[in-house]
Amino acid sequence: MLMCGASPRADAHPLSQQLHWLPVASRIPYKLCELMFDIYHGTVPSYVLELCKRCTDSDRLRSAAHGDVTIPRTRLRFTDRSFTVAGPKAWNALPSRLRTLTCKDTFRKHLKTHFLSIFFNSLLTILFYVFYRAIVVRHH
Repeated sequence: MLMCGASPRADAHPLSQQLHWLPVASRIPYKLCELMFDIYHGTVPSYVLELCKRCTDSDRLRSAAHGDVTIPRTRLRFTDRSFTVAGPKAWNALPSRLRTLTCKDTFRKHLKTHFLSIFFNSLLTILFYVFYRAIVVRHH
């Protein structure tokens, strides 16, 4: 913060938004989606390609057309954190307009904007709720 000319007591959210920095909670899904982009487009080594499979079944034509990847079923929560599960979940959660991009630089730009908009929209919702509750509590 000091390097940006902001005071040490300044709120970090406006500064991180201005600098286009992803919040910590969004960095992991961002990196997962970035790697899934490479897997989807086949620009990773074959041993990484084998970790994820595209939807190609005839009963899932819509999923295949939107660039979905199959998510293996698991019985333990611990295995839900593995890349073979978390990567496809993060990828399939993206809007299809992002999954169908072919240029990696364009994908990264739109992906970062996507995660920033989710974060700041949820932050605004929380702030609105807190503000609303303060007004309601004050008037009762």
